[in-house]
Amino acid sequence: MPQSDDEKPAGEGKDQASPAAPRGMLREYDKIKLELAGLIREVRAKTEADEHARHEGQELLTRLADDRFNVAVVGRFSRGKTSLMNAVLGTDRLPTGILPLTSVLTMVRYGSSERVLVHYEHFSIPKEIPLAQLSEYVTQDGNPGNSKRVAYAEVQIPSETLRWGFSFVDTPGLGSSIAASDAITTGFFPEMDAVVVVTSFDAALSSEEIEFIRQAVQGLRKTFLVINKLDLITGEECDKVLRYVRERLSDEVGSADIGIFAVSAHDGLNAKRESDARKLQKSGLPNFEQELVRFLTSEKTVQVLALTCRRLLDLVAKAGISPQATLPSRVREIQEELLPYGGSGPISKVPASAAALLRSDQTQLAQTCPICGEVVSRVHDFLCHYQYQLSTNRNAQSIHAADGGFCAMHSWQYEKIASPIGICTAYAAFLVTVADQLRRIAAGTAESVEDISRGLARLAISSPKCKACQAQASAEEDALAKLLSKVSETGLNRAQELPLLCFAHLPAFLARIDDLELARKLTEQQAEICERVSENMQRSTLKHDALRRALLSDEEQRAPLQGLMLLAGHRQVVATGLK
Repeated sequence: MPQSDDEKPAGEGKDQASPAAPRGMLREYDKIKLELAGLIREVRAKTEADEHARHEGQELLTRLADDRFNVAVVGRFSRGKTSLMNAVLGTDRLPTGILPLTSVLTMVRYGSSERVLVHYEHFSIPKEIPLAQLSEYVTQDGNPGNSKRVAYAEVQIPSETLRWGFSFVDTPGLGSSIAASDAITTGFFPEMDAVVVVTSFDAALSSEEIEFIRQAVQGLRKTFLVINKLDLITGEECDKVLRYVRERLSDEVGSADIGIFAVSAHDGLNAKRESDARKLQKSGLPNFEQELVRFLTSEKTVQVLALTCRRLLDLVAKAGISPQATLPSRVREIQEELLPYGGSGPISKVPASAAALLRSDQTQLAQTCPICGEVVSRVHDFLCHYQYQLSTNRNAQSIHAADGGFCAMHSWQYEKIASPIGICTAYAAFLVTVADQLRRIAAGTAESVEDISRGLARLAISSPKCKACQAQASAEEDALAKLLSKVSETGLNRAQELPLLCFAHLPAFLARIDDLELARKLTEQQAEICERVSENMQRSTLKHDALRRALLSDEEQRAPLQGLMLLAGHRQVVATGLK
């Protein structure tokens, strides 16, 4: 029976947490890691002649690039393991209701787009499959006894929680009839940063779950027990089950530090979809997320970041860099920042639509900025039409020459679509006109070299009558008007649905709106997008320097061009000074 609105979910979590706090903590951890990577590169540049120092710097970068939070999720069939992962990630893409698994681990990691990579034993190249086919490789029905020799399956989904190095490991179900399943799960212990055992209120704590918790505690792994399906019981029933669970754990496992959480994964996921903060809090999910991420970030801070700082300072000393220099001083500042580490950092405010835009596989980066996209399309269409006229119509050739031809940029764009013969017929008359003008300058009244130079400068290809520039200006005006119309229809509350504009066109667009609050919101969105692209650039640099290019996500690979497009607009578009 579902809880009434007045009933609160019970659990062993601490204070009620903001839903965004876990992501903020992960992002703050990631920012410190990326800054340390930049400092390591600085030191490595100063120690190029020292092979040992260079090797040690490379090792530190590799450690940071390989760093991720591995959370193993364990439980019997039908307890809601996958539903819990979906709820934490805010997605429904991980398939639920899969039959008991074979002895195959499933890694759930970040990817710019949704895909599955099947890694085989003794074979280095994975096979990419659709997510819908996952069961054919990880279930007993699809892969009996792991006859396909699958080492593990890697599911990549564009979840922001996963983007900051968080990985779920879905293990074979406890109590499976396949003997190897439990051994595979326990064999993964060394790679686990935390273990989440999922049981449910309708059948809390089986003997297999108790035994696994005992092994996890003995293996010194932080263990969380999530009791799922809170939405099916009353508050009184919840308290009764929690008392039973605590007593049984005390009797059979002892006084180990086990976090116990009452959760409704079903309600938690729906609440995230509906942006219903009250419903999300009642689901118990924020309590679990907060404590899990708090543990992971605090542990990793000690194990990875603090150790990196110490080794980096040793490397600085070996390089002969003064302890009072800026670089080591900043490392010591980071060490001090890490001491009380664990609070929530800044939260990404990137709208979901804009984040998806940066992740999407664009064949033309112009599509990221709709104004650039319209200009590229319209100018290309104009040049295709006009090049036919220039290659066949003598009158068009004469006008083209009299107008001064295209500007330099559009001359080269024209070259991309015209044939060599088309260029010859279009520009022969133009070059004759230029030759006549050069002779007049040479035979004219010039009294100095400077006079001749100024005369030649006026002949430079920067035609004010460039017809392609006119087509571009018209395309920009039309695209800006269309976007302004959309703003008028959607209003401030739906501004997050607006596309991202490059800096070449954002000022021109803002100059056309009269809503100050909307302008502020769009400018803030631009700031968040810039920060996100910067993070992707830093991750790309780290993985390249660490020789971990295989770990690059699609958006990290696109980050260099995406950053330039954001700052300068599309390479085929030049700002026309729109007011």
